Amino acid sequence: MGEEISLEEYKKAYREIVAEDEKRGFLTHLVVYVLVNAMLIVINLLSPEDIWFFYPLIGWGIGITAHYLWGVRWIEKELKEREAMGEYRAKEIKKGMK
Repeated sequence: MGEEISLEEYKKAYREIVAEDEKRGFLTHLVVYVLVNAMLIVINLLSPEDIWFFYPLIGWGIGITAHYLWGVRWIEKELKEREAMGEYRAKEIKKGMK
């Protein structure tokens, strides 16, 4: 049987896995954002009666910024807060069982 790991080692590994998944999701979102908005700019500039491409660029840009902040930048803080809530709830359940 393998070597036992501590709860802290497990939590650190779990946070790393979630952070990597979130970064991958953000990068996918960013690539789609760049490709779609480049296409919209080209379409708009080929028929420039009205210049409108910046509306989706800005609107989606706000979304991509939020995705970066919550999915990449602040993810570890969020995970630690969830772990603390989980530990608190587990202690409350344990108290109730006594």
